[in-house]
Amino acid sequence: MQVLILTHNILVERPLVEKMQRLNIEVLSSAKLLTMLQAKQVPMEVLSFFDVLVVSETISDQELTIILDEVGDKFTIIRETDRTPQKEEKMDWESKGVDEWLLEDETLSGLREKLAEKTLKESVYSIGFGMKTQPEEIQQEKRPIPLWNLTRSEREMLSTLISTKEAPISRNDLAVKIWGDSDSASHMTRLSTIIKHLRNKLKIDGVEYDVIRTNWGEGYQLSKVFFDHYVVDDRIMEEIKTGN
Repeated sequence: MQVLILTHNILVERPLVEKMQRLNIEVLSSAKLLTMLQAKQVPMEVLSFFDVLVVSETISDQELTIILDEVGDKFTIIRETDRTPQKEEKMDWESKGVDEWLLEDETLSGLREKLAEKTLKESVYSIGFGMKTQPEEIQQEKRPIPLWNLTRSEREMLSTLISTKEAPISRNDLAVKIWGDSDSASHMTRLSTIIKHLRNKLKIDGVEYDVIRTNWGEGYQLSKVFFDHYVVDDRIMEEIKTGN
């Protein structure tokens, strides 16, 4: 597992870094990447190395919102805090993309269990990383899309992404396609949640995590891996739309 801690002060994160290292977790604590991320200057190839992003308590709620808008739908996001948030506050942040809360006095065993809970599915998928079970020249047989495991909103999202596969589609255009408008802030928040859930479900089915690419300033686009992995034809598109 690879963890990135975004912080304004790497010295503050030293105790957490040491705990993660004791759990044999690769961890990087960085203030520079935080600044670059806020300026939209971090290549996704760099961020995609990490499975989990930990947002330090040195980062304000306003900055956290910016981070979630940029990458909250792509990674497991853990928020460091000195207190457990109230129920309504917790639900609000989780709807925006926060997956877990990490108290500053978290025990080693507590940290271990929280990371295990949030990354178990990813760990199952990544077992055997770097090992080739088949020669590379043997192509993987395409399989049906797991429509049974997708909600109506997730199917609508997938249908739109497939139909616009040649170019990225903006968040506003996606909202219009799904809900008929893009003015609602709640729609933008829900959009990020749907993208995140769709990515996770496809990853569990065996597709790599960046199956839905985020193109900075342009929007979302399905990667080539998706079309290499799944059968996509007129019949499938009709099943996606109808849910049958």
